[in-house]
Amino acid sequence: MRNVLLTIVLAALSMVPGCGGNGPNNGSNGPTLQSISVTAASANIVVNQAVQMTATGTYSNNTKKDLTISVSWSSSSTSIATISASGILTAKSSGTVSVTATMNSVSGSSQVTITPALVSIAITPAGKSIARETALQFTATGSYTDNSTQNITASVNWSSSNVSVATISNTSPTKGLLHGVSAGKVTISATSGSISGTATLTITSATATSLAIAPTNASLPLDVSRQFTATATFSDGTSQDVTDVVSWSSQSSSIATITVSGLVTAKNLGTTNIVATFESTSDSTSLTVNASDLKSISIKPANGSIASGTIVSFTATGTFDNGSTLNLTGQVTWSTSDASIAKLIGVGEAEGIVPGAVTITATLGSESDSVLLTVTNATIQSITLTPYAQTIPTGWHQVFTATGVFSDSSSQNISGVVQWSSDNPSVATVKSNYGTVYAASQGTANIKASFSYASASATGTAPLTVSSAVLQSISLNPASAVLAPGSGRQYNAVGAWSNGSSQSISPYVTWSSSDNSVAEVNSAGLVTGESAGVATITAQQGSLSATASVVVEGSALISIQVTPQGTPVPAGIEESLQATGSFADGQSLNLTSAVTWTSSSPSVATISNTNESNGVVTGVAPGTTTITAVFDGESGTATLTVTNATLHSIAVSPANPTISVGASEQFVAKGTFSDGSVLPITYQATWSSSNAAVATITSAGIASSASAGTCTIEASLNGVSGSTNLTVQ
Repeated sequence: MRNVLLTIVLAALSMVPGCGGNGPNNGSNGPTLQSISVTAASANIVVNQAVQMTATGTYSNNTKKDLTISVSWSSSSTSIATISASGILTAKSSGTVSVTATMNSVSGSSQVTITPALVSIAITPAGKSIARETALQFTATGSYTDNSTQNITASVNWSSSNVSVATISNTSPTKGLLHGVSAGKVTISATSGSISGTATLTITSATATSLAIAPTNASLPLDVSRQFTATATFSDGTSQDVTDVVSWSSQSSSIATITVSGLVTAKNLGTTNIVATFESTSDSTSLTVNASDLKSISIKPANGSIASGTIVSFTATGTFDNGSTLNLTGQVTWSTSDASIAKLIGVGEAEGIVPGAVTITATLGSESDSVLLTVTNATIQSITLTPYAQTIPTGWHQVFTATGVFSDSSSQNISGVVQWSSDNPSVATVKSNYGTVYAASQGTANIKASFSYASASATGTAPLTVSSAVLQSISLNPASAVLAPGSGRQYNAVGAWSNGSSQSISPYVTWSSSDNSVAEVNSAGLVTGESAGVATITAQQGSLSATASVVVEGSALISIQVTPQGTPVPAGIEESLQATGSFADGQSLNLTSAVTWTSSSPSVATISNTNESNGVVTGVAPGTTTITAVFDGESGTATLTVTNATLHSIAVSPANPTISVGASEQFVAKGTFSDGSVLPITYQATWSSSNAAVATITSAGIASSASAGTCTIEASLNGVSGSTNLTVQ
């Protein structure tokens, strides 16, 4: 019977088709292994660390499977890292190693970089003694398994064994900065993971007996900065640098300003006293700001003309022996050859009285420049107000520009001489004699500008709609910034209204800093670093406010890089350079507006130190010069070549645009030169509109439309011009 049953079973099995397991690679019809990817559990691997590697297989049916314990593992260099059969990688030394996983003739690899491990931390200085109320910067230096060392002051955790004796900062950017509190001994520790280093410090009870400022009786050229230091002598006979803890002041901040950390900047000609106070001691020294290195003065505009009853504003730019240029409009002495024809009414401003020609002169020290100003007998024909037909929210402002067209077809900005008014003050009121209008309540109003002189008069009108939208929130840009002491950053306040619109409101908010000893902010939102630390910048408008943080760098500046390098510039053309500072903690900051710029060959090129144009170099004549940027004892250079290429043509874009009444358009000018180069010249070109009644245009190439029609927009430079048509509909 058993034999019969066995026969039946064998017969049944013989009728079943042959088959194998259905796992990958287990039969000729199953999915096959196509590739293996190798990954590490950690992206940062240091010497002596063990890390799990993972091998993942991808099969012909696009499935994936963890093969970590199935593959064969290997390392390309067992002196750098070994790997176990289960994929555990052990880092032996720093370097790069290839880790490979193999299975069934399929393999995959991954490059693994192993960094040196921290072995010890050394703190300097060690065994120091300082007086109470003084400060000392500690530095942490890490030693690694590859025998390298690195400054790790900003990455370790700092602590003091007795904060009643001395405190030490553990927050950027002042990490490692110690302040003595009271007499005693303290241990300072710097820790990173399980590694730490210590240093002892003694705080003495010595008091300051005298204070000395350096340099003494200094002299600085205009707009140049210099670091002052203060050294205190104590009752125990020791002396110490107390630059960062004294109270600094300038007797006349209009002549020279000084930061909390002792950086002095020359502002105007004259003499002031720089004063430092510490405990019960103080010292002062004189500082003279001079123009002894002034080489020449240049007035712009040169040899212009205005209509009687209108105003022209002049700018005086000084060129110094070191190749730098500076706006001296407020420092020079202005004069007119005949005040009955044109009189001076403000800093660099002249008003035409009767037709004729006068000489306007700017003088500073032994240098001067003069230009011819012609007052014409042209009379006013019409006035165009821009922007036109605008809608603004309640509680906000709009600045209008009045452009006068005269009988000789000339046009001028006459915003400062017209009489401004609103036909509906309950909706919109004029807040200044330069066309600033305040939106008081919802509704419409017509803003008017009237001008009358020499029996001729004209009035321009622009409608303004005030919406019911209200300011809902304020935001600041940037949200955070890093500065060096003495450098600045412009913050912008942006308002958001209930109708979804937004715009810059920087001139109309109240600015403040949480700590003026760290960073100060002026009424326009320009923040200046004073000393290392963190401050909060606030912009307030009514009950609404916004904040942003600013960090003032505490690490030492180690280098400055000037870019671009080796750029060729045609004579008479401008190029913008940038200065970037690198600090000991790895930070890189834009220092373009903080450095002092110089040119080794002023006859080849000059470079601006004026706010708003810092770092703008102007080619003077063919040749090569070295541009230098200096800040806080460090400098960077760039070689600049001025070519003899001449301007051949100007292209104005966009070409032939069409905009609606009340809209604006930004035009750009590019010059093509004889050497084939094409350079932007938008801010150098002189812009004009053939019909101011249709559209006016600013010196920056921004056209504002006022009525339907077509006009020609032209950009001119060095006798070359380019144009395009603007259609307003």
